[in-house]
Amino acid sequence: MRRASSVSQTSIRLKGEVVAGAEDRQHMIAGFSQGIYSKASVCCVGAGGIISHIAPTLCRKGIGRITLIDRDIVEPSNLNRQRFYSSDIGKNKAIALAENLVPECIAATDIYGYASRLEEAIAGGLDLTCDLAVCGVDNNPARIAASRFFRSAGIPVVFCAVSADADHGYVFVQERTGSCIACLFPDMVDDDRFPCPGTPAVADVLQAVGALAVYAVDTLLMTRRRVWNYRRICLSDGAGDGVATVLSRESCPICEPDFGE
Repeated sequence: MRRASSVSQTSIRLKGEVVAGAEDRQHMIAGFSQGIYSKASVCCVGAGGIISHIAPTLCRKGIGRITLIDRDIVEPSNLNRQRFYSSDIGKNKAIALAENLVPECIAATDIYGYASRLEEAIAGGLDLTCDLAVCGVDNNPARIAASRFFRSAGIPVVFCAVSADADHGYVFVQERTGSCIACLFPDMVDDDRFPCPGTPAVADVLQAVGALAVYAVDTLLMTRRRVWNYRRICLSDGAGDGVATVLSRESCPICEPDFGE
């Protein structure tokens, strides 16, 4: 592991190493541009289950910079589905995941990890400049904070979540303008509840949702085709799958200002 700077309990900065030829097959994909991808930056809100199935793939595709924000600690129950190992137990998730991403890199990816909640990072003035964000947290206050903050900065966000029974999940793309996460889930704005500990979670549904999220990232950075901003996938029954284009709600408190432009 090659470190670009000193490490503390609250932040870390690392750098991947170039593996010549590793990106060869990606050049064959219509609309994929390695030049664009390797200059792009992604901010991941959360470093747990969903991000564990997104961040490694971004690094394996040669993303230019990835920033991880999470204040949670790695627990034994995380090991069945998150990119952590027994030696990571007790570490901060953002810092541990940043370290574990280094061997996933095929390019000189800059990897940053911050042991912080998004709301704390915003209040503290942390530089969250990026080309797009991926929100993979398990609580609505943080989702709304991400929606508001990145919308105000003109940065698109890919929202991801899975159900409490680990059977289905969704990906929603909040573009720079237009519909936001609160247009899709209006009740989310005033929901200050946090999930109860011990909800079922396994890697299969996280992998499925993560794959859609990674594809959405590509479409935001390059010209890969996407005709949806909302995808729902169900493991037990294909009839539960869904594709839609969610429109803005005129009464939405997050994107309502856009209607006056």
